[in-house]
Amino acid sequence: DGTVAGGRAARSAPGGGHGMHKILTVCGNGVGTSLFLKNTLERVLDRWGWSRYVTVEATDTISAKGKASEAVAILTSREIAATLGDVGVPVKVVQDFTSTSEVDSTLRDTYDV
Repeated sequence: DGTVAGGRAARSAPGGGHGMHKILTVCGNGVGTSLFLKNTLERVLDRWGWSRYVTVEATDTISAKGKASEAVAILTSREIAATLGDVGVPVKVVQDFTSTSEVDSTLRDTYDV
C-alpha cells in the first residue's frame, strides 16, 4: 500500500523536480559503521543511476536527531533505531552494513519501487 514503518507514505523516486534527497546513515559516533553503510548505499545508488538525486551523510546518533528533518530516511542498526525512536522520518534497520543486496532491498522499500 505504499507505506513504510510508522505508517508514513513512501517517498516518491527522486528526480521529479523536488530537489536533492538526503539519507542519513547512523552509528554511535558517526565515524565507524555508518561509513560502511554510507559506502554500500552509495554503491547501490550508483547502480540505480540515482547518485545525482540522493546524497548520503554518515552521522552519529545525537546529530541524526537534529538532522532528521532534512532527510527522507535514516538507515541504521536495530540498536540505534531503538535509541533514535520517532524522529519524523522512516528509520530503516539494516542488519549487514556491507550487503548491497540488503541495502538495495531497504532502498526499494523506502522509495516503494
